[in-house]
Amino acid sequence: MKSIAFFALSLVATAAMATGSTGVSTITISGSSTQTASVNGGKVDNTANSHAYANQNIASNKGGVSIGGTSVQTAVLEGAKVSNEAKSAGDVAVQNLASNVGHVAVNPNVLGGSYQSVYITGNATLKNSADSTSNRCSGPNCDDGALAYQNAASNMGDITITGRSEQGVGISGGSTSVTNTAKGANTVAVQNMSSNYGKVTVSGLSKQSTSISNGALLANLATGSYAHAYQNIASNDSCDPPAVVCVGPACGPYKLASH
Repeated sequence: MKSIAFFALSLVATAAMATGSTGVSTITISGSSTQTASVNGGKVDNTANSHAYANQNIASNKGGVSIGGTSVQTAVLEGAKVSNEAKSAGDVAVQNLASNVGHVAVNPNVLGGSYQSVYITGNATLKNSADSTSNRCSGPNCDDGALAYQNAASNMGDITITGRSEQGVGISGGSTSVTNTAKGANTVAVQNMSSNYGKVTVSGLSKQSTSISNGALLANLATGSYAHAYQNIASNDSCDPPAVVCVGPACGPYKLASH
């Protein structure tokens, strides 16, 4: 068995650490877990304004999750429009498709392993945008806002997979687009396609593949003051240099661990 470990230099506190009183719930699945989301010609919108924070999970695990068997996650977008936006104040937009984010453990039971697949075809649109259009802050934890995290068939945070890990993303079609944007103020944009970001341990074979074909667009943009842009495609990134990582309920209305 080959063991691969990717260590993050900066990870985020849990909500308990952020608030000092609130615990983080843990979901425990003692057997195998199969998650499938298919959006065909439809529209899925998730928007947060005011103090902001928009979190969109599609066939994903986020927070404290323990899976005792095989984990299979599949997201299919065909001719669909899926968007996640958080505008102004603290912003922060976290969009996850067939991904594990936060503190997730997948342990082997007979087969074991983690299998993550995302297919975006037929002129579909997948959009994640934080946008801090103004550096004025009206919320308690703004920190001049923005931040946009987009994960497709990826692991981000503190993830342990005791078995095989297979991650695949397919983006196809001339009018198909996948974009992640953090626009103003202290912007940061992190986009992960079939990638491991942070502290991820895989005790087994790791296979990562991303296919972008037939004129499809994949873009990660950070424009404005302080702009950062981190784009990982079939990659392993231990956050060096360390980037801001907002994981789990510590995001949004809770204190951003950005410093």
